[in-house]
Amino acid sequence: MVYAVVTGGGTSGHVIPAIAICELLVEAGHPVSEIRYVGSRRGVERELMQSTQIASEYLPISGLQRSWNFQGVARNALLPWRLLRSRILARGLVKLWSPSVVVSVGGYASEPMSRAALAARVPLVCVSYDRIPGLATRRQAKQAAISAVAFEGSDLPRSILTGAPVRKQLRALAVLTSRESSRSALGISPQAPMVVVMGGSLGSGVLNAMVADLLRSLTGTQSVVYHICGERFMRDSMPHVPAGVQYVRVGYEDRMADVYSALDVLVSRAGASSVAEIATVGVAAVLIPWPDAADGHQELNARWLTDAGAGILMDDAACVDGRAVAEVTQLLADRDRVSVMARTAYQLGALHRSSALVDAIEGAALSTVARGTMDH
Repeated sequence: MVYAVVTGGGTSGHVIPAIAICELLVEAGHPVSEIRYVGSRRGVERELMQSTQIASEYLPISGLQRSWNFQGVARNALLPWRLLRSRILARGLVKLWSPSVVVSVGGYASEPMSRAALAARVPLVCVSYDRIPGLATRRQAKQAAISAVAFEGSDLPRSILTGAPVRKQLRALAVLTSRESSRSALGISPQAPMVVVMGGSLGSGVLNAMVADLLRSLTGTQSVVYHICGERFMRDSMPHVPAGVQYVRVGYEDRMADVYSALDVLVSRAGASSVAEIATVGVAAVLIPWPDAADGHQELNARWLTDAGAGILMDDAACVDGRAVAEVTQLLADRDRVSVMARTAYQLGALHRSSALVDAIEGAALSTVARGTMDH
């Protein structure tokens, strides 16, 4: 018996929320053996799902390549076959599992299972955690049983405000009480002011370039800069580290609970998952949205925090001309302001820490039971 299938992926921005939904379902009492995850063979999901106990299937579907080199053109030429093959496999999985509900977190990897669910009259729940839903989510939501959304005012059909899916370790995190042990785990000085700079799962060249200026501005301050630069940037030359500053650079960090507990100020892009996590745990952040995000959705994500005083909104130009560095150094010197921002963020994150999302999924699944009763 399979209760729920969670589908979507391609990037960690989709896979991490998918894992969070699986965790929510398990916490609500559904056995791990009754939950499945379906993603793409070509995304990051295989690696990320290894840390879970969720049985997973991977379809050959891939996303559209925007590169016009030979490899990109060749992969695009195979898209129709991969899509057809993935749809056939997805229909077979729905027939085999007969799930009570299918939950889509969006992205190209969600399309085959979502279509298969609709064709089999299995309730589909679209989970939208961006201020502006992606193309796949908008398309699927037209026929979905419900759209579980993270922000008020969504125009998706049958939307229910549920908050965003966030990993269990972050929903349960108390950053203040965990600070000392987290700093010890990360090898960080217990009392030093600490800035974390991260540019999303792939890293950001703009934020990475700013780190050298940030280090210079902190000369002699006994501060810490913890830099999550993205694996693709790990071969870049190391910046000069001035006296009195501790600098740590990693390509990827899976100990985010420790990172959030240890930091004083976060400098980050404004992907939906990052913004949801900032509010869930309650930390002060300088948010620098990726300017090329579709429909400017990262800026809208960021404004949800910054308009409430829970963060500071800046742009790529501020990383270049020194304004972002100046803002960070001022924040580090103003612990009262940092505390107010962190508390405000935590208050905004109440819905993310609630059971509203799993309640909505279970409500949609009940329609399967009700339909079955009527059919008999």
